[in-house]
Amino acid sequence: MAFEVATLTAVDQLRSLEKDWLGLLSRTKLDLPSLWPEWIITWWEQFHQERSVIRDRLHVKAVRRDSGGLVALVPLMVTERPAVGPARVRAIGFIGTDKYVTEQRAPIVDPAWEGEAARALAADLRGDRRWDWIAWEGLQPESEFGKGLAREMDLRWGSSQPGNILHLAPSWEELRRRLRRHVKDSIRHCYNSLRTDGLTAHLDVAVTQNQIASALETFFDLHRTIRQHVADVARPDRFADPIARRFLIQACSRFAARNSARVFTLRIGGIPVASRVGFLLRECLYLYYGGYDPAWRKYSVATTVTTEAIKYAIQSGLRQVHLSMGADASKARWDPEMPLFYSAVCVKPGLYPRTALGVYSWARARSGALEGMKTLLGRRFE
Repeated sequence: MAFEVATLTAVDQLRSLEKDWLGLLSRTKLDLPSLWPEWIITWWEQFHQERSVIRDRLHVKAVRRDSGGLVALVPLMVTERPAVGPARVRAIGFIGTDKYVTEQRAPIVDPAWEGEAARALAADLRGDRRWDWIAWEGLQPESEFGKGLAREMDLRWGSSQPGNILHLAPSWEELRRRLRRHVKDSIRHCYNSLRTDGLTAHLDVAVTQNQIASALETFFDLHRTIRQHVADVARPDRFADPIARRFLIQACSRFAARNSARVFTLRIGGIPVASRVGFLLRECLYLYYGGYDPAWRKYSVATTVTTEAIKYAIQSGLRQVHLSMGADASKARWDPEMPLFYSAVCVKPGLYPRTALGVYSWARARSGALEGMKTLLGRRFE
């Protein structure tokens, strides 16, 4: 069976692909909002750069069978540094390469055609040598796509991060019985501490575009408040940049038009004390970033808003809650399934591309914006 790879270079081409794109997502097991049209198109509109020192160009790869069926979509872009001149470096990376906003980038591949899609995509990229390196993300080395890509291209494996997928029970009580004792005790403390002080928590769920626009302002305030009161570098204000704020507002509005966005706001006595953004993806609720008021920390309001969101997912008949990407105790204590997503790099043969990547990686590592790049040139997945 023959496979055709098309390169999409205009936003209108992405929009015209939306029906097939959503169909492909429904056949995958990737419950990540950053792979949906609403996220990727909005990100491109808000974040892509067109300056003399750097220029981004759409380079999305669509792999189809000869029957026309879409089997893979890889949301890539080409970044040139500088934008003009003989010393340009051309790197292919994923749309969504930002400092904080996009938690995970990945190719979207039909599980029935992973090996074939990898071979077709690798052949297409090898045939176009107008790049110096390709920064892959969201790969699973044990998958047929990951193994096929590694066979066809010289991949140097890098760091990984886990997803956190909590498989739900039909009722909250049944799920609670499955939890470890210290988690049960923590949740019990959330509600008992409020009750002891004569307080009651109430969850507001924003669903419509207007409701979400208002709830996001509260979310931004609570997200920022943590950084102002907690001296923890692991808790930056991810939306301090106005572009990041505009992005999330626009993306959530577009998800809301599909009834796929939620903003959970926990209130005590009418006062908003914690917030978390969520996305409904197939049969999964993806819990994105949150925020809370440290003045209410003794009531564990961050745990409470997450618990209430999980209850909401169960009541909505969903099967999973994705607690967002990354390894930390607040997610691991729920005992989620933790699939690993790896980064990798493929460097064009030759001294110039390898030297350019080395200099770029050093500069990024120095700035602290890219973790693990120092290992990419010399370490393979074992």
